[in-house]
Amino acid sequence: MILRLSIRREDPESGICNYQDFEVPYEEGMTFLTALQRIKEYQDETLTFRHFCRAGICGTCTVYINGFPKLACKEQVLPYVLLGKRVVIEPLKGFKVIKDLAVDNDKIIKKLKEIHGWVRTGSDECRIPPDLSRKLESAADCILCLACQSYCPQVLEENYAGPLIFAKLYRFLEDPRDKDKEERFVQAVEKGNLYHCLSCNKCNHVCPKEVEPATLIRKVMVYSR
Repeated sequence: MILRLSIRREDPESGICNYQDFEVPYEEGMTFLTALQRIKEYQDETLTFRHFCRAGICGTCTVYINGFPKLACKEQVLPYVLLGKRVVIEPLKGFKVIKDLAVDNDKIIKKLKEIHGWVRTGSDECRIPPDLSRKLESAADCILCLACQSYCPQVLEENYAGPLIFAKLYRFLEDPRDKDKEERFVQAVEKGNLYHCLSCNKCNHVCPKEVEPATLIRKVMVYSR
């Protein structure tokens, strides 16, 4: 069996942008990341993409597969091979392409810094009870894969912070150790345009870790009332 791919190739420096077709012999248990690696090893060493853990933990290998953001290391190719149709692979939408399937995520890092994307504790010791820990678990599962951020139609509006940022924000608003709750929320409303969320739930559908960012955004909105 053969996996047929059409990969979007882009080199901003040269201005070249096109789709290149590849055919990869199917291997048992093959993922799209494995297929990309086979292309780089045996067909075109210039193909550029990101990967690291190969276990669905680091979130670096997210690409668009037939129009949907997926973790390349977790998405199995067999169903696509059985369909017999060519599969289109593209970089994440809404991000500047560095080369081919690798995109620049600096703007997300910048936004995380703006909302102080880490717990800022006071001087007192604070323990998190098990029930609250379970409540925070889904938000804490975010692996920064950018799938939700890329698939959100509202991030086309440049000033909207996006589902990834607000999912992270929810975690801090609920964490009793954090001392910046009010400041974070004001930033979410004023700088992140929290209420511009369309509640379309598209980010929920593409999250590989079932974080459900749209659900958490609605909980952040309730926080203000």
